Amino acid sequence: MNRGGYYKMLKDENIRLLISLGLAGLTVAVILWLVSKLSRQPIVVQENNSDNSKNIVRLPLPEWMSIGDKLLVTADKTDEKEAGVNAFRSGDFSTATIKFQASLQSQPNDPEALIYLNNSKISDSNALKVAVIAPIGSSLNEAKETLRGVAQAQDEVNKSGGINGLPLQLQIASLNNFGQLNKIDEELVKDSNLLAVVGFGRNKKLYEQNSLVRVSPGSSRNQSEENYAQDLKEKKYLFNVSPNQKIFNQVLAEYIVQKERRTNVAICRDSSFRTNQNTSSTERTNQEVFKEYITLLNKAGGRVINTDCDLGAANFRASDFIARATSDGAEAILLLARPTNINPVLDVARENKGRMALFGSQQLYSERILKFGQGDVKGLVISVPWHRDANRSISQEKSFAEKAAQLWGGDVSPRTATAYDAMQVIIAGLKEDRTRQGLPKVLSNPNFSTTGATGEIKFSSLGDRQGGVFLAKIQPCESGKRCASSTGYYFELVQ
Repeated sequence: MNRGGYYKMLKDENIRLLISLGLAGLTVAVILWLVSKLSRQPIVVQENNSDNSKNIVRLPLPEWMSIGDKLLVTADKTDEKEAGVNAFRSGDFSTATIKFQASLQSQPNDPEALIYLNNSKISDSNALKVAVIAPIGSSLNEAKETLRGVAQAQDEVNKSGGINGLPLQLQIASLNNFGQLNKIDEELVKDSNLLAVVGFGRNKKLYEQNSLVRVSPGSSRNQSEENYAQDLKEKKYLFNVSPNQKIFNQVLAEYIVQKERRTNVAICRDSSFRTNQNTSSTERTNQEVFKEYITLLNKAGGRVINTDCDLGAANFRASDFIARATSDGAEAILLLARPTNINPVLDVARENKGRMALFGSQQLYSERILKFGQGDVKGLVISVPWHRDANRSISQEKSFAEKAAQLWGGDVSPRTATAYDAMQVIIAGLKEDRTRQGLPKVLSNPNFSTTGATGEIKFSSLGDRQGGVFLAKIQPCESGKRCASSTGYYFELVQ
């Protein structure tokens, strides 16, 4: 064969090879497209209830939402937990149960694993479904504290036989940033199987329009939410397990002036307490709290001195502030802190050297303040929605604090207690009416009440918690006695 014929044959062979590769690639692309298309199709399952049997269409959950088929808290990942998620996703619930149990043996304080364990025990049986919004991607510690509360409530009710014989299934929605709230709200309300939501949301009207109850572990604050609740008249959809924030502020203001007899008060705010938006609602709220305390302290018989104190200022110097406050006659310092910016608070406490009484917002109820503040923060008083020593005598059984410590291997935070109580509200309501339309009627009844970690829970006409404010003071642990903290200091309940 001459050279020209050889090159022609080689060229023809290359063309055929390229065509074959192209066809193979096209075939693979079509297969992948079909798989993707099929995976997005609705999943139809048969559900039996007391009334009839019907086919329920369940769409696949987004990547940030899970009942056990996805690992959302990757920080607590174990090989067993990952295997449990994979088994759950494939429908092998018995294996999932075994794997989640094994994961909890090595990591007993993992609330996500406990939730998935209880969900896997339910398998595909009938259950009452509730969602919880947890800021896993934006504030992991806060998310885990919230998940511990709802997980403990689910575990207790399911072990006791469920809600009128039906187990409780929990679905976790991971909040990665506050801009995602609208998307989460929209996703939750369209799920017809969902009966209630624990957590905070943004689109209040959306819950009303879709007859979906949301119970927040936290407090309401702004007037617009109160007006909204009044417009609902007989039926409400939004409830807050903690009292309105103004009640916390009022209790602390009255304690400062009337109990501690501190008349001249310096207030330290934090102007860095804002979101990424230029004029955020968070920043407006911070300013509102500052102004609200001025009014409340004046009403209680005290006054706020004009010593400026901005914990968020780049040039803030605690020594300069203490010198000015002392010169201006301050008898007390009220610290309106940001939980992620406690260093300036600690600086103020250190420079104060016990000269002026210290008080603070509930954001300072944390192990970090005890660990890094030590003797400098001794005597600091804050208002909180729960204290482990409160309500110990409300039943003959173990208190919530004791049961929580046994389950999680240590003391829990007020956020865990209020998340637990949010679930207790929903559980009590579902015992009376387990329909999405009936639950808000039950909770809106002025005679509705239930008992939780924070005591008796009753709601005002606005959906806010009535009562439920405690004061806690930082004190050194007593030698030879069990201490609630390993730091050498603890929060003592102020009677």
